[in-house]
Amino acid sequence: MKKLSFICLVVGLSLAIVVPSFAADNGHRSLLSPISRLLPDEIIPEPTRWHQPDLIPNTYFAVLVLVLFFIFATRKLKRIPEGKGQTLLEMFVGGIMDFFGEILGDHGKKYVPFVGSFFIFILFLNYLGVIPGLQPPTADLNTTLALGIAAVLGVQIIAIKENGIGGYLRHLVGDPPWLGFLMFPLEVVAQLSRAGSLAVRLFGNIFGEKAVVIELTKLGLLVLIADAIPIIPLQVPMLFFGLFAGFLQAFVFTILTSIYIVLFIEHHDDAHEAHH
Repeated sequence: MKKLSFICLVVGLSLAIVVPSFAADNGHRSLLSPISRLLPDEIIPEPTRWHQPDLIPNTYFAVLVLVLFFIFATRKLKRIPEGKGQTLLEMFVGGIMDFFGEILGDHGKKYVPFVGSFFIFILFLNYLGVIPGLQPPTADLNTTLALGIAAVLGVQIIAIKENGIGGYLRHLVGDPPWLGFLMFPLEVVAQLSRAGSLAVRLFGNIFGEKAVVIELTKLGLLVLIADAIPIIPLQVPMLFFGLFAGFLQAFVFTILTSIYIVLFIEHHDDAHEAHH
């Protein structure tokens, strides 16, 4: 099971990094345009304008930080926690295991590392947008589509493993079998559309939140140019909302992926009970 979860995670991370690489058509594709670009050329000449890192470097940065964090966080673990760091880490991981384990059920708990990896990775990608000078890769449809494809592909692998090829195809055919010639293509389309549904939902919410931050930043700059200094930058409240929205969207993506797995596991359990 650990091997399967590791393979699925590697596929997901690879798609999240490689797919945007092919989609990128220029070197600068950041949604958060540099603040300097919002000002006239008379204020900041073009040669001095800085360029913000785009989608691909941000994604590599997220992967590197997560890998280093878990390497250093787990290298000196104790059987009984002796510090606050290990206690907080165990609470975080334990919460993920308990919550998504309840959704997946007793038979599906072994797949919590698979869905939990998506939750942690997407959560960190979303939170990159809170850091000045960075954009969240999930505000780009290329990244979210890659994550959606990886999630649905992982679900299909799990379904085949749990049901076998025959049971998997029977699930796609549906009941009654004599309607299979109609249900099979519809079910295949439904499985494929789940990747798009996951991608568009995540992209739309994160993109919308960043778009609001950009507009509030523009408004704050206009106020500043007008010789008025706001007490609190206008975009700050939206950044706090972004923390909540980033967590919620990672949560929803992971819950839906868990439900897709449960649908195949329940089919396997029903078929097993009918056989007996």
